[in-house]
Amino acid sequence: MKPINFKIGDDEYQLLPHTGFDAIDLDRKVLGVVGQMARTGMFLDDEADAFVAMSGVFSDMGRDDFRWIVETTLKNVTVVTPGKKNVTLSEMETVTAHFEGRFNEIYALLVKVWREERLSPFAKAPKATGGDSTTQTQS
Repeated sequence: MKPINFKIGDDEYQLLPHTGFDAIDLDRKVLGVVGQMARTGMFLDDEADAFVAMSGVFSDMGRDDFRWIVETTLKNVTVVTPGKKNVTLSEMETVTAHFEGRFNEIYALLVKVWREERLSPFAKAPKATGGDSTTQTQS
């Protein structure tokens, strides 16, 4: 997979998409998070709604689960802002140091990674084809 470059706030990032079981496991967890967000009636199309819905889901999430989803989502993301030292966001300590004083950008970055990787909640659902259950063969 090719690296994906993007910018959030004043920083530039490079994402190496997740692969293998890490990708499937992250997809499963993100599907659950977004499903809980959708139950609030808010969704990720509106940034303010997404922030409110995400805050509710994350505040109810256990510390270990929250840490897992942040670290797993961001472990393949490197800060590549010109003039700054490149930093890979592979550990919570690195994440918190990078975002000190602007923690709200962590959530924007999480959603950006999930969108860029086209995880299930952000992918276009395939159309089912084949077998028409309304047609029956009579003998």
